[in-house]
Amino acid sequence: MSWSEWLARDTLVVYLFHGVVEESPWRVRNYTRKHLEARRFRSFLEDVLSAGGKPVSMEEVARLRSAGEPYPAKVFAVTFDDGFENNLSVAAPILREFGVPSTFYVSTGLVERNLMSWIDRIEAVIEAVLEGKGEGSLDLPWGEGRVAFRGREETLRLLDLLRKRVKADASLDADAFADGVARQLGREPVREGRSPLDLKLSWGQVRELASDPLFLVGGHSHKHSILSFLPPGELEDEIDLSLRLLKEKAGVGADHYSYPEGLEHCFNDRVIAALKERGVRCCPTAITGVNPAAEAGGFDLFHLRRVPVL
Repeated sequence: MSWSEWLARDTLVVYLFHGVVEESPWRVRNYTRKHLEARRFRSFLEDVLSAGGKPVSMEEVARLRSAGEPYPAKVFAVTFDDGFENNLSVAAPILREFGVPSTFYVSTGLVERNLMSWIDRIEAVIEAVLEGKGEGSLDLPWGEGRVAFRGREETLRLLDLLRKRVKADASLDADAFADGVARQLGREPVREGRSPLDLKLSWGQVRELASDPLFLVGGHSHKHSILSFLPPGELEDEIDLSLRLLKEKAGVGADHYSYPEGLEHCFNDRVIAALKERGVRCCPTAITGVNPAAEAGGFDLFHLRRVPVL
């Protein structure tokens, strides 16, 4: 399917990216293609623009929806989650070349300390194990017993299982789980990474993105926590800290946000109310789909669907 096939006369399409890398030579890392290769990113832009796509910023999305004004036919927006350094070094020059406005939702705690997410840490340690011993096994906490992996296909099935289970388990500390995986496999847990798949923006780079009139920076929590899992107080603290750091470190206001993970169970009315109380006007999900843009009441700015580009 061509990415331009999502475009239509009566819908708004919000495309979701995480990163863009020059190449992706890893054996299991980036198997989900969370980081798109630069040539594929360029092909994506050529495809949607040549099909008559009309790019708009998320600020324009919010403005038009709030005013009840019609959207252009085949309108689309480009967004990035998490705050990877390659957003600036690889994606931004291509976006400028095509003149496509984009929004970058930044997890401030990852930026502060150049931290890796729990799943990136697990992928990295399993990649290292495959390069070394070529196999391994893990005791999992969900009743499967000890699960072995050898070769790429078995390993990818295991990673898919871990993604599914951890994201759905509110009782689990994902970072502690990643630490445990590393130790089971005889490795010391590592939380920082210098790979193009791991390196985060610095605050100076966040300011650089925010100062470009083509780009917009928004919040994406502090620790990349699933917001609906957080108890009262902790939820507010997580949002407040992220917004305060964006303002203090990069001069970024509170208008735009996106939910970490962004699936249906990852946000709720309590999360939305907390964001609205703090001045957030627009917060897209990561639920796959398009938004009916033709009618004024067609969608809610806190339930926007996005199309992941992988």
